[in-house]
Amino acid sequence: MSDSQISTNAYILAGGEGRRFKSDKSLAKIGKKSMTEILFDRFNPVFEQVLIVGKENKFGDLPFLHDKFKIQCPLNGIVTALQHSEEKWSFIIACDLPLIQTEMIHFLYQNVTEKNHAILPTTDGKIHGTCAFYNSSALPIFLDSLKAGNYSLYKNFPVLKSKIVEMPEKYQSQFLNVNRCEDFIEAKKRIAKN
Repeated sequence: MSDSQISTNAYILAGGEGRRFKSDKSLAKIGKKSMTEILFDRFNPVFEQVLIVGKENKFGDLPFLHDKFKIQCPLNGIVTALQHSEEKWSFIIACDLPLIQTEMIHFLYQNVTEKNHAILPTTDGKIHGTCAFYNSSALPIFLDSLKAGNYSLYKNFPVLKSKIVEMPEKYQSQFLNVNRCEDFIEAKKRIAKN
């Protein structure tokens, strides 16, 4: 199942400043590839199109979209992605989630329905908004939020019609978010084991 096509686009958010990480996470290498490149290579065979979204293109010839606004927040990247996509649904993932596998994404995609704005995975009660499917119908809500100066993705969740999907135990360890150097070391160890 993990090799079958998902008929939509995937967007990798690579515009963060990495303040806690103390360097540009999008360029942090595990082996010979950055976390961004690892995700791109993993998702490219599965999605119609995979694009990187950020402030500046640091990824050579990989497909890239410049953030729509000059503000610094994931919501900016999501708006950029949804404005670009011609598909009803788009998969959005932050570059600092290098352990996410396509099998989990297929599991999440099975929950897509027309009545929702978002399909949001959750582990241990934490919603993972930067590893989710978003419907194009969420775009006006997100644009209004940005125009009002509300840059928090998570503050938009009460307004969205979302399906929250509890991740089975076999997928939960994939949601290691690389925010700090310790997380990066742990991610490298887990990738080296596979």
